[in-house]
Amino acid sequence: MALAPAARVALLQALTRGRDIPTTLQTRPAVGRMGHQTTAAFRGLQVEELQMCSETEAELATDSACEAAQAWVPVRLVKQAVAQGRLPVVVLLHATGTDKDSLATQQAHFARRGYLAAAIDCRYHGDRAAVGEGCWEGYQQALVRAWRGSGELPFLLDNVWDLLRLLDLLQSRPDVEPGRIGMTGVSLGGMHTWLTAAADERVAAAAPMIGVQNFGWAVEQQRYHARVGSIPHVFQAAAAEAIEQLDPELPHQAPQAAGGEAQISADVVKAVWDRLLPGLLEHYDAPMSLPLLAPRPLLIANGELDPRCPMEGVHLAMEAVQAAYERQGSLDKLQLYVVPDCEHQSTDCMWEQVFAFMDRHLLQRTS
Repeated sequence: MALAPAARVALLQALTRGRDIPTTLQTRPAVGRMGHQTTAAFRGLQVEELQMCSETEAELATDSACEAAQAWVPVRLVKQAVAQGRLPVVVLLHATGTDKDSLATQQAHFARRGYLAAAIDCRYHGDRAAVGEGCWEGYQQALVRAWRGSGELPFLLDNVWDLLRLLDLLQSRPDVEPGRIGMTGVSLGGMHTWLTAAADERVAAAAPMIGVQNFGWAVEQQRYHARVGSIPHVFQAAAAEAIEQLDPELPHQAPQAAGGEAQISADVVKAVWDRLLPGLLEHYDAPMSLPLLAPRPLLIANGELDPRCPMEGVHLAMEAVQAAYERQGSLDKLQLYVVPDCEHQSTDCMWEQVFAFMDRHLLQRTS
């Protein structure tokens, strides 16, 4: 039996951290709290709302303990009301500070094209937002707690763990074609797509949008500022702690940013990534883990001027990806789509590319 690639082993170790995979997935019906626009988007479609427990530790706990541990994953499944038999699946993943409702239009569009379209709320977002806090603030505070040793890793890794359990659930359903599961997402959801597909070959086609980035390159080149700005609290906390640890007798203290906040340096950024994404920079950053997708279909969509996912870093990752696809004779399954003069945003033309990509590789049978 061939050994698993080192990048996948490191990624799975970071995801698992001693946790057991649930032998039986607990699910329960859920009442969807959809707004008017979301309800309208799904008109005429069959919508199933449920919650899935992704943590074995929660199986014997109370409902309140499960919710406190973010163990219940809200899942929305949408398909044509007349759909029969096994369907191809597309999983859609939202951006930071939003929720599954933000992708209702695209989810409905996939369902009408013949897919079972699935979406979840990521940890501390949507129906998993902390009580009394907006999802953005609650998520930021969860990242700070993770930096301080809470044991959670809610930036990427714990959500990827949830997505692996979602794959377990999907493959157990009689309305799912197990070999035709695709995944796409925006920004945070694009990162989740990339890492989930790298970790698990059950993702048959992946289309991360404005999410692929070269973390290590950004640290080395000091091009991390826009990414830091998307989740600032944890970096501010880390920078403040770095200053507190300095010897007060030293003449050179870390500089202060505008507003009196600690200056966030490359060392601080690296320390945060090492804590929130253990092993990433050494083992499963984009140049190391994206090649794991070969020869599966992969579409990477990005903006030419995206400051959070700078194209220079993306191109460096693509060199390794292209080499892997070329070795397997599958360059025709690899696509990089760049929108000129576009910053960090998903565009209609990106979505059109994703729709066509999924149709080509999942909806149309090749046999």
